[in-house]
Amino acid sequence: MRGGKALRYLKRVRARGALYGYFDTGQRDAKGRRIYAPLGRIDAPEFGSKYAAMLGHRARREQVSKVMSVPDLVALYQASPKYAKLAKSSQATYDIYLRQLSEALPTAPAGLIERRDVTMLLDRKGNRVAAANLLLAVIRALYAWARDRGHVANDPCLGLEPFDLGEHQPWPEWLIVEALGEDNARVRLAVHLLYYTAQRIGDVCGMRWSDIADGRITVTQEKTNKPLSIRLHEKLAAELGSASKRGLTILTRADGRRLNKITLRKDLQAWALEKGVKIVPHGLRKNAVIALLENDCSVAETAAISGQTLGMVEHYAKQRSQQKLGDAAILKWERNG
Repeated sequence: MRGGKALRYLKRVRARGALYGYFDTGQRDAKGRRIYAPLGRIDAPEFGSKYAAMLGHRARREQVSKVMSVPDLVALYQASPKYAKLAKSSQATYDIYLRQLSEALPTAPAGLIERRDVTMLLDRKGNRVAAANLLLAVIRALYAWARDRGHVANDPCLGLEPFDLGEHQPWPEWLIVEALGEDNARVRLAVHLLYYTAQRIGDVCGMRWSDIADGRITVTQEKTNKPLSIRLHEKLAAELGSASKRGLTILTRADGRRLNKITLRKDLQAWALEKGVKIVPHGLRKNAVIALLENDCSVAETAAISGQTLGMVEHYAKQRSQQKLGDAAILKWERNG
């Protein structure tokens, strides 16, 4: 026992002629490094009580980790203030992947889950890389919270990187023109809303007729909780003026109930596929941002409509048409002599 040589989890460091003790808590920080708690000089009178307390804390934490199953940890997280602060749309997404995690590992001790367990779950997604990335993000968030609260010490996501998705591509311009004149009223109205407000599909599905007043439409973005008031483009105003009002929301099912984004996404993709094009509705958001920028709107003006950060608008700006910008520049040059 002398000098702390027989004490478990103790790291000894000699400094300034004295021997100091650091207790291995069994936990790791965000970078995967062991967390040591300083106990002071080993020959100090209070060293023994400090060591005993830390040993007790670690023993209790390890016992909880061994007993607590993955579903137990998930339930604990879903009852936490951290989870409660998530936007409702984010909670819905988290619930899907937390349920998948619980169902895949129903009896596994949460504190003993390893990287290979998470890798197996990701590999089961096959070529559904977007779903795999969401699952990884949710598991990472769950375990970061659990480590911070002392429920577990392991990080099963350490070193795992999300799959490369590439970027959502904007729609071909000819396809937008066809969609804006489409006979299918729901497709036509949805594309008008997506394109002329530059919003996400979930926000468009949530838009209500009561959100329209004085030539503007108001929306609070689900993802960011950012409130926006957007002036109606004249073409969108005309489309809304001729649209049927079946329910509270602008986009509805046949029975007047709100249309959900999954159904709308499938409808738009099926419509585009008939034209021989694979699309994602989010691509129209990029189209809208590019259109605003190509029409001499500043980055700040564009961001005021889309609700994006200035950096994200700048990123989208890279896909502006060189030909359109070049033509506009020459015309300005000609006008100004």
